[in-house]
Amino acid sequence: MSEKHGQKKIFEYLDYREFLKDYYQQKKNANPSFSLRVFSDKIGFKAKDFISRIMNGDKNLSIQSIPKVAKGLKLGKHETSFFMGLVKFNQARSMDERNTAFEEMQEVLKVIRFAEKQYLLGHCQYLIFSHWRHLTIRSLIGMFGFNGDYKTLAKQVSPKITVTEAKESVQLLEESMLIKKDAEGNYKLTDSAITTGDRTSRLALRGFHQHCLKLGADSIDRDPPDSRHISGLTLGISKESYHRIVERVNAFRKEIALIAEEDSDADKVYQMQFLLFPVGGK
Repeated sequence: MSEKHGQKKIFEYLDYREFLKDYYQQKKNANPSFSLRVFSDKIGFKAKDFISRIMNGDKNLSIQSIPKVAKGLKLGKHETSFFMGLVKFNQARSMDERNTAFEEMQEVLKVIRFAEKQYLLGHCQYLIFSHWRHLTIRSLIGMFGFNGDYKTLAKQVSPKITVTEAKESVQLLEESMLIKKDAEGNYKLTDSAITTGDRTSRLALRGFHQHCLKLGADSIDRDPPDSRHISGLTLGISKESYHRIVERVNAFRKEIALIAEEDSDADKVYQMQFLLFPVGGK
């Protein structure tokens, strides 16, 4: 789909439903008579509410219907391949399925980047959250700076990573514009905080939290008690109390972030997780 009137290209999306919504709205703005019925007919669905239910997340697209939708939207070869991967990415039932679909999308993007030299920040940001080491290295660069000594950088990370992994993380951070190299060849943070689109964060953070929870479990055996803190509560609460606790946790998390931001003597990177989940009830 060509980019017109400020409309994003499909390669910039991480949610096919948002792509369909934007497509529909753009057509509606250009022609007020463009209705859900017309949209459904255009992509080959008889029921006029089916496309609406897909866009709202009430229904999923089947694998068989993806090519039909792509044809109705007049997507090109690479756009269709990306759209197919995007649908599988959003509808995946496990992290393995989601990561496989994301790799399919990346293969298409490699061709697109080569042909058009596109820079797709949202996808780089998804990769940033795909492994805990990327943000750890970002924090290390923020505290100590970095002059290209990947061997020393790799040794600073715990659990240990390879020099190659350190190089990959630095390259990704630079591509995501989270770090930059100055005239003297030293890397620095571009900003003290990271911001991403809500959709990017929601999808990426699933895998990120899974990685970090495993790190936390391994820390019990790996790190001495005086360098870690692990505690928990088992609570009997109502839904109302749950939301009150979440609000307090969110406020506390911001307070912790402020303490870290104001710490001019920082010399170690910590990973902090907040958990509150059901283990029994009606």
